[in-house]
Amino acid sequence: MKLQIANHKLWKGQSLFEVVVAVAVSALMITAIVAIATNSIQNSSFSRDKTLASNHVQEVHEWLRQERDNNSAAFIANTAIPTWCFRALSWSAPTIQRACYETDYIDGTKFTRQSTFSISLVGGKNVVRVDTTVSWTDAKGAHQVNGITDLSASQ
Repeated sequence: MKLQIANHKLWKGQSLFEVVVAVAVSALMITAIVAIATNSIQNSSFSRDKTLASNHVQEVHEWLRQERDNNSAAFIANTAIPTWCFRALSWSAPTIQRACYETDYIDGTKFTRQSTFSISLVGGKNVVRVDTTVSWTDAKGAHQVNGITDLSASQ
């Protein structure tokens, strides 16, 4: 009976080694949880940015379609310039008749939007191929979304 009481007294507290191991395991678990949360937030931000970039591509294509419908001759004349940096949906400032630089952001965003045009004659009609690229940079690097559409127009 005395032996059991003596053993009970030996197990009464935690050793320093057990405390260190428990703290280390807890620290590893917290680190893993923070890493997973951080990765999830970054993926969510990238998905949001990719969706916004896709919307900017679609937006310029819809605007160009409207420009073609409003004045086909002016549309053909403007698209004869092969590259435009569309900071806004306009043929004038802040839109620029050249390729976008890294700082030529769409107004109020972190995105640049560049369209290149090529005109061909198909069945007696001018067909304008519009190739639009929306680019942005974040913590994971440079990204872009591309879109192509063909718009027929007669002068």
